[in-house]
Amino acid sequence: MNEHFSIGETAKLNNISIQTLRYYDKLGIFKPDYTDPGNGYRYYHISQFFYLDIIKYLKSIQTPLEEIKRIILNTPQDMWNFLQQQEAVIENEFKKMQDAKCILEKKKRQLNEQLEICGKERGEVYFRSIKEEKILMMPTPSLTPFNGRPGLYVRKLANVLEDKGCIIDNQYGYIFNLKPYKDTDINYEYIYTSVSEESLNIEEPMTIGTITSGDYVCIAFDSSENNNDYNHYYQKLYHYIVSNHIQIDGKVYEVSLPTNYSSLKEETFLIELRAKRIDQ
Repeated sequence: MNEHFSIGETAKLNNISIQTLRYYDKLGIFKPDYTDPGNGYRYYHISQFFYLDIIKYLKSIQTPLEEIKRIILNTPQDMWNFLQQQEAVIENEFKKMQDAKCILEKKKRQLNEQLEICGKERGEVYFRSIKEEKILMMPTPSLTPFNGRPGLYVRKLANVLEDKGCIIDNQYGYIFNLKPYKDTDINYEYIYTSVSEESLNIEEPMTIGTITSGDYVCIAFDSSENNNDYNHYYQKLYHYIVSNHIQIDGKVYEVSLPTNYSSLKEETFLIELRAKRIDQ
């Protein structure tokens, strides 16, 4: 029985390319049993296939070739230590993929919601059913709808999520009290973004909160540099709630939804103001 095989036969028997076998030989990871000095042909012994399987396994768990070279030259204990470390890496990557899937699903829901809002008549009050959402909140004592961009607050929220190994949701909102404001008196209490985990170890002044599910009375309008436009739509929502004797939980939730995704285009947003109706 022939126990030596050419490089082509070895490649075919082991479902691997000839180029890969040559590269492994060059790196010193997997060498032929002997090379014919006359013609330079490589021949592999059947007993070597076992070691090739080990290399293929290590590659399948994303082990770099230089690391493979080191591992196969060491002891079974070294192999066990490496596999334990690799298991932790894979579990961490698996968690990241799960988080990414959650964010993807959430983003699809947000886009469906955005399309629903886009279908509403601008500047007219309407009702929508909104699902529960866990949020990361940060106080914003000096931020209003009229005094500039919330960039630094947004970055702080994003940095906390990155530090915790969470994937960032790039949709942000604001919370303030439902009151009969005059002109530009509105002050945001919090800026927030959604999170997929409730058990994050968050330090003050940030907190984890909940936007509860239920029916919300809403108004949507396009963003504008004109302060009077924002105030006009807020007042319209407020007076609708008061004149129709609608019981509200006392908060207004503002969500800004981008209508383009490129910094090369003009920045435009669709704003929705929401207030939760309480069942009487």
